[in-house]
Amino acid sequence: MKTAKFIIFSFLAMSCVHGINAQTQEQKQADSAKIIYSDYFGENTMRYDFHHGGNSTDEYYLFDRIKREGAWAGSKTSLINPFEYGEQHFRIVDTESGKVIYKNNYCTLFNEWQTTPEAARVSRSYPEALIFPEPKKDFTIQIFARNKVSKAMELKHSHSVSVSDYNILPSRIANEYIDIHNGGDIEHSLDIVLLPDGFTNEEKEKFLASCQMWKDALFAYSPFKENTRRINIRAVWVASPESGISEPGHNKWVNTCLGSRFFTFGSERYQMVEDFQRVRDMAAMAPYESIFILTNTDKYGGGGIYNFYGLGSAGKTGRTGEVYVHEFGHSLMGLGDEYVEVGNTVSAFYPADKEPWEANLTTFVNFEGKWEDMIDETTPIPTPFEQSMLAMPQHELVTGAYEGGGYLEKGIYRPTPLCMMNQLRDFCPVCRRAISRYLDYICK
Repeated sequence: MKTAKFIIFSFLAMSCVHGINAQTQEQKQADSAKIIYSDYFGENTMRYDFHHGGNSTDEYYLFDRIKREGAWAGSKTSLINPFEYGEQHFRIVDTESGKVIYKNNYCTLFNEWQTTPEAARVSRSYPEALIFPEPKKDFTIQIFARNKVSKAMELKHSHSVSVSDYNILPSRIANEYIDIHNGGDIEHSLDIVLLPDGFTNEEKEKFLASCQMWKDALFAYSPFKENTRRINIRAVWVASPESGISEPGHNKWVNTCLGSRFFTFGSERYQMVEDFQRVRDMAAMAPYESIFILTNTDKYGGGGIYNFYGLGSAGKTGRTGEVYVHEFGHSLMGLGDEYVEVGNTVSAFYPADKEPWEANLTTFVNFEGKWEDMIDETTPIPTPFEQSMLAMPQHELVTGAYEGGGYLEKGIYRPTPLCMMNQLRDFCPVCRRAISRYLDYICK
């Protein structure tokens, strides 16, 4: 077996593409520092609604509307996301200067649907929405998505906007939110909003108790517990007409304000909301950057999509708190699932000849810049895995590259045998570092 030291030098020789990406990230950070927020943006939020459609090979974007919303809750310093996370990103380009003044990365439910058998047979669309600080001057929004084969980002949609257009909808948002945790000022904090679904008027206190449990769960794990002063958590209260959550596979349909449902893409435990514009409408009642939905059900299930939203059952499903934090790892910064689906050797998410963009997974195509610097030079790569490791104290486990992750048994590697993204344990050192770096960026 090769040692980590040998592997690293091999990657330095063969990974020129990833080296270019690293330089690009540094350039983006420098470019962001040159953008003075007050030169280009006002104090409020602008929202771009559209429909994202297509099939397994093609996709398209149809403009819906532009809205003004409440106060901008994001950083006024970190305006160009330097990370290469996500299946998509969007840019705001100042019309007069041609300068990119804002960029953010994300994934969508439509991206996941494209990998399903249904997408090979039919075309469909999902409502989506992007938020950004409201520009003072005319601008163009550009949406990029990864090529299905090369994984390179390609321009898919462009729309020029005049800020004086009278068709831009005005803000009609009442700030009806409840503070769950006040950590710091909005500009320099991660602002999380918790949304209810399937709770009736009589169940408000049940929802608020779930919000407290969500907060306690998050702050039980590093690096979140060390960053309580940089995280704000707010809850929005909106009652649903009926109590509970839909389970289509069991012919159970419930009328709720967001329409959460199990059996997403045929997977019983995958619980998500298809209409993201409805989610944005509710979230806009509070200053927010990150969204998590709590559903009124005791059935185990949930999901999380990077820079989209996270979702989890609010009832007593068993290890509820750990599931919240696991799904938040997905939605905050796109950490990949590290568990294995036995017998699975092929994944549309992780082709063998491409490096995953997730910070905690690798195929060794371009490992440089991930966690190779955290591996001792005496540790063999790949790192042998034994079932007995799962019973070891987590702090005694060696950081390496253990085969199995991203639902695949072979060809993809994770940093440690135990992690929140695998066995619902503490985050491993690699995930902790990645989260800390992302928080540093958001909270500038």
